[in-house]
Amino acid sequence: MNNIEKNPWLITIPRLVLKIFVVFNIISMLSYSGGTYLDNLNPGYLFTQNFLSDLGRTISFSGDINFFSAQFFNMSLILAGTVFTFFYLHVCRVFLANNQRILAPIGSLFGILGGLSLVGVGLTPADLYLEIHVVCATWLFRFFFITSLCYSIVIFRHTKFENKYASGYLVFTFSILLYILISEFGPDPQTNKFALTLQVVSQKMILIILMASIYIQTLGLKKLQK
Repeated sequence: MNNIEKNPWLITIPRLVLKIFVVFNIISMLSYSGGTYLDNLNPGYLFTQNFLSDLGRTISFSGDINFFSAQFFNMSLILAGTVFTFFYLHVCRVFLANNQRILAPIGSLFGILGGLSLVGVGLTPADLYLEIHVVCATWLFRFFFITSLCYSIVIFRHTKFENKYASGYLVFTFSILLYILISEFGPDPQTNKFALTLQVVSQKMILIILMASIYIQTLGLKKLQK
């Protein structure tokens, strides 16, 4: 298990970037220049009415320049996506040693694709590159769904990894599935505030669960190295 101790991509860097992500997003929300999908005149950022992607727009729905908010939000996505890409690249090796030579590589492959999709969302503000932005945002969670499903099984099968850490991935797996169903078959956010709130809140919840699942896995890895 010495490889875990010596590899900063498995515990130290992911935990650090999670903290940075939260701080950058708070700053981005506080500096957002205003407007929602349905109300261009709304001042500031509404947690239940603004999508996260609204933070990354160069021009907000109010028509104002959204420079600071966009910079912090898009940087947080690019940073997190990059770190998650390396995390899944390195964590695969931990489970290969436990004879998980099929599911671990598959899970990591889709985790890497998910990380790159997160970077893609940060590189394509919705008001400038909407089509590419939507593709990256859509496939981001589909990739992570496969990853979470694979690693839930891999952790359960690991001889020394406590099964309680797999529960985090199981929650993430079912949460992603629910989110995909809501985003695909749920009400159109353009119709009314309830529909917008449902789509906005579900998006934020799934991202929080994603971050929590990564953190939970670092807890398991830290305990595994002892």
